[in-house]
Amino acid sequence: MKKPMILAVCVMAVMMGCKNKGKAEAAADSKDSVAAVLDSIIEENDTTPPPMFLMGQDEQYMLMLYWAQLEEPKADGDNGDWIAESIKLWKLQEQFRRNKMAYTNMLVDGSIVKVKYIDEVLKDPDGNTPSIGERHSREGIPSLCARFDYANPKERERDEYGTVIVTDSYLESRKILPIKFDDSEWENPKPLPEAAVKSLEQKYGMKVDRMRLTSTIDGRYVWGHLQFKGEYKNAPKNPNNPDGKRALALDVLIDGDKVYAYEEVGWYDDEYGPTWNAEDEGQYVGAYILVAFEGPKGLELCFGRDAIESSAVGMFYLRGGQLIQLIYETYQYLADEEIPVWKRDIAEMQRIFTEDPESDNNVKFSKWAHVYNDYNNEWIYLRDKADQNGAIFIRKDGKFRLVATETPKMKFSVAEKGNTHYLKVSGSAGGPSYYTEIFAFENGKQTEHANVLEVYGEVSEFSLNGRELDAEQAKAYKERLPEFEALKAYFQDMEE
Repeated sequence: MKKPMILAVCVMAVMMGCKNKGKAEAAADSKDSVAAVLDSIIEENDTTPPPMFLMGQDEQYMLMLYWAQLEEPKADGDNGDWIAESIKLWKLQEQFRRNKMAYTNMLVDGSIVKVKYIDEVLKDPDGNTPSIGERHSREGIPSLCARFDYANPKERERDEYGTVIVTDSYLESRKILPIKFDDSEWENPKPLPEAAVKSLEQKYGMKVDRMRLTSTIDGRYVWGHLQFKGEYKNAPKNPNNPDGKRALALDVLIDGDKVYAYEEVGWYDDEYGPTWNAEDEGQYVGAYILVAFEGPKGLELCFGRDAIESSAVGMFYLRGGQLIQLIYETYQYLADEEIPVWKRDIAEMQRIFTEDPESDNNVKFSKWAHVYNDYNNEWIYLRDKADQNGAIFIRKDGKFRLVATETPKMKFSVAEKGNTHYLKVSGSAGGPSYYTEIFAFENGKQTEHANVLEVYGEVSEFSLNGRELDAEQAKAYKERLPEFEALKAYFQDMEE
């Protein structure tokens, strides 16, 4: 598990013209005041639980992904620099868990859709703790989470899907504010108000390179982001890389002539320019507002931030003239993953193999490997300890099908051509005979099954999809096949 992100805050009261010592003292005072505000906000959550976010889904339910272990973090000699923030975020998660059944409202485009808590996923099918702080591209990979469903099953067919969920008590003490999202093209974004941009350029002593107005809240507040050109020379030093150059971007809230900003400090390279996230091509990915509320103490904004490899969720609070950010978690986004093979899956594939009339039911498999040819073809390769016998299974919609078996004489090879992927098992059939069986798959479906028996290199028997064909047809079929290569796999011991 990665360390939780340390919370950072941008304080507008620190003037750029102050001396370094004055800046440091003002920043320290502001940091302390912000920490006090955050502690106050989290304390309030004991009686009015804050919004939470549905950041994933499995085959049936919507998921509130957790970001911390279930046990309270403990201080030790190696984590003294971040344990306080870790405990703070754990407490936030625990507040949600204590109140999880009270989250019955999902916000969808300004309207409320009723949802219900189903259960928690605390163990994977093998009895281990599922992944934490990760978003998966495949629904079959479990995460540590709470699962929710629509209170009315008919709502599952909705075209729109909400992310933010809240309790009745939160709605009763807040007003939902309408949001108008900007629909300008990414290549030609709507700019932020000129006066606000000039004031920020003057404050930071830097020129704006890019900016975007992303939404207007309640017809009053303007939300967007910008990034500055060049190096942010007044950036705080990073203790892990004190000599590294920094870049600066801002998430910006504008209320008339008042401008509030939250600093996002990135890295800067003289040759390659700025960067904040992996593969961002030098462009800051700003936070976007999901839902906005007017609370008893001011504006409360639910936000998301989607980069190439991560997604952050949390809250912005406007308190005491400061824009304060509370990040729940920055989830790592994982794409094109292998769906886990559980112990129950291994047992099911062994059973299918043993009961197959053409298989050697004395073979016991000891290791497995994924063999993917594309996203829709999930092949699982089992082998025995001696590497003499094997089997290829396809898993589709949670069910396993035995495709082909490997023996000491018959071995696997693979090939692909366009969108078609081939599996071949071939070897000596005794004496001068050589047997080949070929399976073709396209978009996860088997399209061809060929059987070829050659004697002294000449086709003796050939069938395609159950139809007997002659030698000329066999020759034409073989000529259109791509070149095959031995099947390579990285096995995992079944006992691990």
